[in-house]
Amino acid sequence: MKLARQMTAAALASALLLGGATAASAAKTVRALTWFSNQPQIDDLEIPFWKDLSKATNDEFTATYRTINEVGLKGFESLRTLQSGAFDIVAFQFAYVGGDDPALVGHDLPGLASDFETVRKVADAYRPVLEQRLREKFNGKLLAQWPFPPQILFCKEPIEKLSDLKGRKVRVNGAVISAMVKSWGATAVTLSGPEVYQGMQRGLVECAATGAQYGNQYGWYEVSKQLYVLPIGGYALVGHVARLDFWNGLTENQRKILGEQMGKLEKGMWAMGAETHQDGVNCNTGNGPCKSGKVGKMSIRFPGAEDQAFFLKTFKEVALPTWIESCERDFPGCGARWRETVGKAVNVQ
Repeated sequence: MKLARQMTAAALASALLLGGATAASAAKTVRALTWFSNQPQIDDLEIPFWKDLSKATNDEFTATYRTINEVGLKGFESLRTLQSGAFDIVAFQFAYVGGDDPALVGHDLPGLASDFETVRKVADAYRPVLEQRLREKFNGKLLAQWPFPPQILFCKEPIEKLSDLKGRKVRVNGAVISAMVKSWGATAVTLSGPEVYQGMQRGLVECAATGAQYGNQYGWYEVSKQLYVLPIGGYALVGHVARLDFWNGLTENQRKILGEQMGKLEKGMWAMGAETHQDGVNCNTGNGPCKSGKVGKMSIRFPGAEDQAFFLKTFKEVALPTWIESCERDFPGCGARWRETVGKAVNVQ
């Protein structure tokens, strides 16, 4: 069934791409699958990047591209699509493919980082591990990785600290953060983003984690009172991965040119992550300029040193052991590799 689904996805993607090829015959065509559209990172940066690739590379490359929405695939199918050969470069959120390989989410565990500077340090430290796993298990070459804004808490009733979540129903995304939330005496709830608004109204959830801008887009500021600015759900890191056969088929000069362009995209995405996070916070609270959302009146609270220490303690006692246990089953030595890379970078063992 899985193979049939991959073949169907590959056939669909190929059919979609055939109609979009307009490159000059001299240029090397890159078939790209982007992440979900209707997000500024994709609409304002990634799609224009592929559109302008020919100009940026002096016609060395041209690109045909489709968003994962257009192809009709689920997020967890993105990496499998790369393996099918339908695309040369695929973008995907690591958390969505953690079921295929838990090692791929070792740099974005909830509780590990509380700011973009730390996330960047962690991502850079863990990159060799990602490169190894993608090469050996998925025949892939990591070209770029970047974060979405952090997943922070929207709460119907204000909290002073994380322990106040005890007894509340909290919408989260992922097994690791679910385990953390449960350790605080809260109930972890799984709802898709568009379902949260009604879930808040009906009392199915009392707090929900997502990016500030995403929550604003879906009107969460209308059904919640407080924004608790702690990255409880991580930073939703995204990777751009090339099919290794495609990458190895390029000339040395072509690899240099495409690698440089992907580096520029990566740099832009890191900058946008911080910008859109702040804009989302401004929009939800009505404090500061709101460039791309609707203005709300939420109160805002930032965690103090005590709560940050509490969050890190939960990470060490719950999140990290939970992840290492699942990772070791598929990748023996996973925990040691994490301690040698991420652990040293942020002084967490």
